[in-house]
Amino acid sequence: MRVSSPLFFMRNTTSMMEQQASLSDKNLHLSSTKRVMNGSDDPVAIATIQRLKQDLSVGEQYIKNGETAKSSNSLSDTALSQSTHIIQRVRELMVSGSNGTMNEGNREAIAIELDGLREELMGVANTKDGNNQYIYGGYEVDVAPFQKNEFGEVVYHGDNGEREYRIGTGVLVQGNDSGAKIFMDIPEGNGTFVSELGVGNMGGGVISAGHVVDKDAARDFLDQDYTISINTNEEGPEYSVYGVKEEAVKGDAKVTISSVDLEAGGINSVNPSVNSTMGIQFTETSPGSKQFNVAINGQTASTTFDANNADPQLLAINGITLEVDGLPADGDNYGLTKFIAPTPYEEDQAIAFNGIKTQIKGDVENLDSFTLRQSEEKDIFASIQTAIDALRMPGTDKTTLAKQNTAFDMSLLQIDGALDKVSNVQSAVGARLRSIDNQYESTLDFNLTIQTTLSSLEDLDMAAAISEYQQQHSMLEVSQQTFVQLQKLSLFNHM
Repeated sequence: MRVSSPLFFMRNTTSMMEQQASLSDKNLHLSSTKRVMNGSDDPVAIATIQRLKQDLSVGEQYIKNGETAKSSNSLSDTALSQSTHIIQRVRELMVSGSNGTMNEGNREAIAIELDGLREELMGVANTKDGNNQYIYGGYEVDVAPFQKNEFGEVVYHGDNGEREYRIGTGVLVQGNDSGAKIFMDIPEGNGTFVSELGVGNMGGGVISAGHVVDKDAARDFLDQDYTISINTNEEGPEYSVYGVKEEAVKGDAKVTISSVDLEAGGINSVNPSVNSTMGIQFTETSPGSKQFNVAINGQTASTTFDANNADPQLLAINGITLEVDGLPADGDNYGLTKFIAPTPYEEDQAIAFNGIKTQIKGDVENLDSFTLRQSEEKDIFASIQTAIDALRMPGTDKTTLAKQNTAFDMSLLQIDGALDKVSNVQSAVGARLRSIDNQYESTLDFNLTIQTTLSSLEDLDMAAAISEYQQQHSMLEVSQQTFVQLQKLSLFNHM
C-alpha cells in the first residue's frame, strides 16, 4: 500500500491531538482531585455518587433547620427563666401582702411593686428574636401579642400557631410555643373550683378551695357551682349547700345563689328539699329587649334582669337571692338543687358533699354566702391585677379582710398554676434542645459516613494519577519530537 505524505501527516497529527486531549483530561482530574467527573468516567459509580450527594445535601439542610430551631428554643428558654423569676417575686409579695398586720402604706408599696412586675412580665411575654419577630405570637409574628385594651386588661393578639422544623428523617421539632398557652390559658383557683364570697357578706368568714376527695362520687357533680348559705337562729348559725347547674342553656349568663333567707315568706315555694331540683327560668319580656323575667319553680322575681346593664344584678325571689351576670337567652333553664339541709355551723368545720370537701374559717353572719365556682381559665396578668386590687381595698374591718384574704388565696393558687405552666413549658423546651443536639450529632455522623463513601467512589488516587500524567506527558513529547524529525525526511536528501 502506498503511504502518501498527507496521510502520514494526518495520522500523526490525529494521534498527537488524542494524546493531548487525554493529557488535558488527566490535568482536569488532577486539578479537581476527582476520579469521576462525568458519567463516562465511571458509568456504574456515577448513579451512586449522585444519590449520595443528594443525601448529603439533605443532611446539611437538616443541620441548618436544627440551628434555626435551637436558636428559637434557646431564646424561649431564656425568656421563660426570666418569667419564672418575676412570677416567684410576685408570689413572695402576695404572701407578704396577705399579712394582716400591714398598714395601708405597706400594702400600697407592695401594690406598686406588683404593678411594675406585671409590666415587666408583659415585656418578657413580648420578647422578639433576631429577625425582629415576636416569639410568643404563634404565626402572628409581626404584631405584639400582649397589649392592653382601654380598660387596662391584657389582651392576646396572637394565635395558637406552633412552628415545626424537620431536623432529621421523620424527626420534627417544635420551634416555638403559643403565648396563650403559657400566659393566658391558666386554670383559675385550684383548677377545679374558685372560692368566692357573697357580695352582701357581713361576717369575716373565708372559704378554702374545694377539693375532690372522692372521684367516683364527684364525677357527676363537677359541672355545677355550689353555694354554702348561712342562716342564724336562736341556736346559732347553720349552713345549707345548694348547687346551680345548666340544664337547657343557649345564652351566656352566669347564675349563682347570693343568699337564702329561710325565714322569708314563701321560701318553701322556691326552696327544694334535699337532693331534689327546681328550675330557674329566663323569659325575655319582648323579643330583642334583652330584659328577662326570672323565676324559680314558677315564682317570678319582682324585678327584671336587664342584660343591657353590664354589671351583675341581684334578683330576690321569695327569700332566695340570685346573682346574674352576662347575657341569657329566652327559655334558658338552670337547675337549683339542695344537697345539704340546714346543719349547725362550727368554725373550721369540714363541709363535705358529692365527693367534694371544703372548709370555712372565721365568724359568719346571717345570710352570708360562700361560693365554689367551676374553674375557668384566666391570664396571669389578670391574676396579678386581682392581687393589686385586693391590696387597695379600702377599710380594715373583718369583712374587708375576708375579701382580701379570699382574693389573695385564689390569686396565689393561680400564681402557683402559672409557675407550673411556665415550668412545664420550659421542661418541654429543654427536651427539644436535647433532641436537637442529639439529632445534630446523628446527622453529622451520617454525613461523615456519606462523605467517606463518596470519597472512595469519586476521589482521585493522586500518586497514581500523577504518575500516569507524567508518563502520558513523556509519551506526547517523544511523539512530537519523532514527528518533527520524520517531517524532515525526503528522497531528495539522498540524491
